[in-house]
Amino acid sequence: MLKKSLIDRRKKSIITIDPYSLKSYRYQENVITEESVKKFDDKAFYVSYVQTKDIISSTVDIENSVGDEDLKDAIEIKAYDELGLENDKEYSIFYFQSNRDDDEYKVFNVVAIDKEVLSDIFGELKEIKYIDYITATPFLMRSLYSKSLLPSGKTDCFVYFHKDDAFVTIYENGEYVFSKSIKYSLEYISDTFSKELGKRIDEQAFFAMLQKYGMQHENSAYQQQIMKIFGELFVYINDVILYAKRAYRLDHIDQVYLGNELGKISGLEEFCYNYINLPTKHLEFKISKNASEIMPEVLHTIMIEKSLEYQESYDESQNISIFKRPPPLKERPSGKLLQTIAASFILSILYPAYQYGYETFFLQKELQSLTKQQHMLSSQSTTMKTNMASVQKAKKEIEDKLDVKSKDLDFRTKLLQEIYHKKVNYPMKAKILTDLFEKVNKHQSQVLQTQENNNTITVTVRSKKDKYITELMQDIAMAKKYDVSTELITKDENTSYYESAIKVGLNGKF
Repeated sequence: MLKKSLIDRRKKSIITIDPYSLKSYRYQENVITEESVKKFDDKAFYVSYVQTKDIISSTVDIENSVGDEDLKDAIEIKAYDELGLENDKEYSIFYFQSNRDDDEYKVFNVVAIDKEVLSDIFGELKEIKYIDYITATPFLMRSLYSKSLLPSGKTDCFVYFHKDDAFVTIYENGEYVFSKSIKYSLEYISDTFSKELGKRIDEQAFFAMLQKYGMQHENSAYQQQIMKIFGELFVYINDVILYAKRAYRLDHIDQVYLGNELGKISGLEEFCYNYINLPTKHLEFKISKNASEIMPEVLHTIMIEKSLEYQESYDESQNISIFKRPPPLKERPSGKLLQTIAASFILSILYPAYQYGYETFFLQKELQSLTKQQHMLSSQSTTMKTNMASVQKAKKEIEDKLDVKSKDLDFRTKLLQEIYHKKVNYPMKAKILTDLFEKVNKHQSQVLQTQENNNTITVTVRSKKDKYITELMQDIAMAKKYDVSTELITKDENTSYYESAIKVGLNGKF
């Protein structure tokens, strides 16, 4: 039997909102109905999203030595530096740990959006007082795995076309890996079609044409331009996928899912497969009892699943809503103050009137003082984060300069060693060779060639008698400043001369 809390959540309405098209749907008891954004239901759960083009996202590396208590500040400092956030703007930031850590660093996916931009996006939803959950479109897809709409043991690529945005995102084993906003929105495709065709086609007429004919239009000129535009589109997407595979060390992509605001476009999945050579499906899920009667844009379906996931875990790590409901009155500072005042009022019945006045005045003054301290500490925190970002940047510049200087020092050290070797060792070896040549001549022999290998000189000599070579070796050995050896003395049958390769080792006494 289901727990009562789970049953209650299923009965509670979920209202999805697209802040760009202002479309809205209600999901309750497994039924989806259209909803107006002009009225607010205080008992419903509201969910929405922002498009990928409206967010700033990247990954930051944090050293493993940073403790949990300092982690939030460390990530935000790096975010301001590496995401290029402006110090005079206020951002809604969320982050979550990637599964691509190494021995030295933890890797975090960081997403930021200017709160002023967020307010502008939802500016037309004046009647909606609270929105419980807002996230960026790429992060909605995680609920498809947590709610078992897709198997989590694969690597999937999602490509979605809004009217004024488009994005590519990749998930591996049910976890977010990568996302990118791309220029090929439905409006961009429509504008490009008109430009290539040489005449203006109304945007809504173009969208209706795609919905009716898909990739096979009866007009050959229209067909040619559609094939060209979508061909360039999927070549670009293929490049994005190849980049992501290299950058995030992905072995393969198992499945590509295509979605868009217009619904299924006939032939689009097959066309995509011909360009990127990856299995491709239309992104679509039917979760309601009345799916045959009403089928909203698939992002609304995914938002419903995201809401159910959130209501089970209450994971705020990807929630950037700045329109959340206030906590219950008793949990707010004002509520706590009211409780204190009420308690003081009761006490005032038992204590003299002056005691009541004293307590009320004291508490109000303390609240003002704490509020002032909070503003001051918040300002100091922002300043410190900015300074820390500058220090980190300066540190990186100094380390880069030090690396250049170290390489220059290594080069000069090696050059000096080579100069010393040529000035000191070469004259010494010339003196040694002169000494050896004198001994060779002394013993009626001739030098055929010499070879040098580290501290060993091999002198190949020729003589009419093998005893001259033997006497030569004895003479060299008697000098005690050489180590002398040979493997054999051979006789050349054509000339009757004896030859031998004598190895002379320098024992350092020269």
